[in-house]
Amino acid sequence: MIIQIILFIFAIAIVFLTAVKPKLSYYAMIFFASWYSLFIDVGLEINIHRFIIIAFLFFLPLCLFSKKNTIKIPPTFKYLIIFIFYALTITLIAQFYSPKSYIETFTRGEGRWIFQLIILLIYATPTLLPLLFLRKIEDIKTAATVFIGSTLILSIIGWIQSLAYYFYGIFLFPYPGKGLLGDEPKAILIDFFGKTFYRMHSLGGEPKYFATTLAAAIILLIISKIVYRKGFRFEYFLIGFFLISIFMSFSTSGIAIFIVGLGLLTSLAFFIKGLRFKFIFKSIFIISVILLISFTLLVISRVVSFEEVGSILLERTLERSPIESYDEATLKFLSNNPIYSLFGVGMGNIHLYARDYLPDWATTLPSYNAPFAPNSGYLIVGELGIFGLTLFLLAYLMPVWFNFKYVRYISDYNFRCTILTINFFAIFILISYLLRESLVIFVYIILGLLYFLNQEIRVILKRQVEKPNLRLYPNALKK
Repeated sequence: MIIQIILFIFAIAIVFLTAVKPKLSYYAMIFFASWYSLFIDVGLEINIHRFIIIAFLFFLPLCLFSKKNTIKIPPTFKYLIIFIFYALTITLIAQFYSPKSYIETFTRGEGRWIFQLIILLIYATPTLLPLLFLRKIEDIKTAATVFIGSTLILSIIGWIQSLAYYFYGIFLFPYPGKGLLGDEPKAILIDFFGKTFYRMHSLGGEPKYFATTLAAAIILLIISKIVYRKGFRFEYFLIGFFLISIFMSFSTSGIAIFIVGLGLLTSLAFFIKGLRFKFIFKSIFIISVILLISFTLLVISRVVSFEEVGSILLERTLERSPIESYDEATLKFLSNNPIYSLFGVGMGNIHLYARDYLPDWATTLPSYNAPFAPNSGYLIVGELGIFGLTLFLLAYLMPVWFNFKYVRYISDYNFRCTILTINFFAIFILISYLLRESLVIFVYIILGLLYFLNQEIRVILKRQVEKPNLRLYPNALKK
């Protein structure tokens, strides 16, 4: 009863904040975007950032028609509208020939496609919010600072959890398997060679979600440093702290996403003139030292041996079965049905088709929930086809391309650096999302910031047309 009362008061506070201070509410959405453990299950998981977005949906019509909030949509926004229209159309058409669902619950069975469309609408809403409520470039820096601060708090909570378990055997903030109102909270442990380790997850949901958030924060810190002359304060400490937290989560997904981001930044350092790539190599050196010290301390304390560390890494990476993630079943279905590969089976329906390609032991598992491929690239192709994936990539990459194309005409140094930082981070978020579905909310948050930058660039270009004597800077990275 106490939890219900707290949730009710918190919901009232969010609605009031959204109505009175929408910009502050927007920052709150970013702050709680990674707090996946704080959710209630009503057939659809409603966590804090989704609830804030739903509150925005109620007030959005009032904001659009308010004289105080004037919104100008950049031309690149049309690609997102086309993608959403296609997703809606193909999903509605698919309902006429989809197999009967085997899932017991309506929201995850027969009505799953309805709730998937609702989620798409919820996620698409943040793309409009910066155009409505952000007024200057410094607002983007504030949003980035809020995200880093949120990740830092999550990490601190995660360390408190781990220390409470290792020293006192107490499970603080166990993961709520069925939401805050459910009755099955659980501590996420992992056993290796007769030893039990606590998988740090904080309030960030499952360890893989928590770890990918940490990886994204590290990459943002590195990008801001190599683009700006001054990045975030204490960036070396934050990078080290977040990295150790990733390893404490025992999440190969987080490690993989981090390595992908580091590889992307290293590639940019070689191909884009002017980036301060020395910081990247400094970061790699610091990361290597942290890993070496961590493994050495584990061996010295006789927690594990070097052989056990190697076996753990092998077991968590190369020896993991791809079947457990349903990726292989999705690929088999698509390869045997080329028409579906082109146009998809509709949102929320891929599990109905891919189930026939699962091994016998896996088909008995999902009696109350619908499995799906956690690789978002496979998931988008399965549900919306290659055509749908192409539209999605156009919707995401066209504003990125627009920013890259016109950044050289921006004379303000901070504005240029902000554009490049968001663009590089957007590319990383896109690649990470296509590999793992855990960063989905950040895809649309970043997309909203890209649209905001598109519109700001258009305003500046218009001024330059009106004042042709305005000096242009051909080199976007030279002040």
